[in-house]
Amino acid sequence: MTAKLRPTLVLLLLAVAMLPAASAAAQSTEIERDYWPTDGWRTASPASQGMDAALLDEADRQVRATLPDLSALLVVRGGRLVFERYYNGQDADEPINVRSITKSVTGALVGIALADGDLENLDQTIGELIPDRILPDADPLTPTITLRHLLTMTSGWGWDIHSDYATIIASDDWVDLTLSLPVAYQPGTYYAYNTGGSHLLSVILEEATGQDPADYAAERLFAPLGIKPGDWQRSPQGETVGGFGLELTPRDMAKFGYLYLNHGEWDGEQIVPADYVQAATTYQSAGDSTGLASYGYQWWVTVTYAAGYDAYFALGYGGQFIYVVPALDLVVVAAVARRVPPEELRSPRPLIENLIVPAVINP
Repeated sequence: MTAKLRPTLVLLLLAVAMLPAASAAAQSTEIERDYWPTDGWRTASPASQGMDAALLDEADRQVRATLPDLSALLVVRGGRLVFERYYNGQDADEPINVRSITKSVTGALVGIALADGDLENLDQTIGELIPDRILPDADPLTPTITLRHLLTMTSGWGWDIHSDYATIIASDDWVDLTLSLPVAYQPGTYYAYNTGGSHLLSVILEEATGQDPADYAAERLFAPLGIKPGDWQRSPQGETVGGFGLELTPRDMAKFGYLYLNHGEWDGEQIVPADYVQAATTYQSAGDSTGLASYGYQWWVTVTYAAGYDAYFALGYGGQFIYVVPALDLVVVAAVARRVPPEELRSPRPLIENLIVPAVINP
């Protein structure tokens, strides 16, 4: 979610980040990898990967001075881990609740299910996919909401983005809550950040694949990448939560970003379809102040503030980022272990865009 930024910086970020023409994957070039970090990241000096070590050291200094809650900051360039710092007692092998970065993982599972044929296409509707979950008094437009609408957060349900998380966790049944909402806008026409919609994607995945999404992810997504996730939160009904609650280590967060940087391919295997990755990291809807960016399929899509490169990021409450700049072959991870009170939020995004991205001296 959003953190406290200077008002002028917010306006500049918003003006640049929400440009609809951004297509983050479009600047990416095909790179032949000499290894894959399935069994662990290889490390290298920043200079050997065309990065300015002094700017990375300044980023470390800025973390200590201005981001007191940050637990980890990692930089991967050219497939090498060139910068890795932990703070506040965080251990490299200790999983962190990545909060709404979970949404991007759930979105990846949708892509895999499409490739498997368990889902037919993104225009399938809730009425077709989970008809038994729709309440008798649901809005007449609710059954017409599609997978695409859920992925792009354009379902049209009336929803207060400012109380998104609180509304969900206060409910006894997250599916019933979401499906009971009035449809305030024609589906597909209006963006509103809605964790209930992301949770529905998990429910739909279980119905379509016949597997618990956590098990499906472990088998089809995490195992090929060498990721051993921590816990994954459950709804009151015992469903794998689609919108938050997954635990990953910072190094594994970087692996997930690296998978998308490489168009969904990992060590010769197409884990997530390349065309789906392209669409997921390309402008699909307007986005809002939650991420100060436009939106793809459960990923935020932007242009870097300082250098003007297309980029995309997975975002979680409190300062969780998996930030990918394809043209620079760059993945940045920021992670925060504790749940920070709203009044104490500080975003690492300016540090990523103003120090780490410009640290690439050999684009």
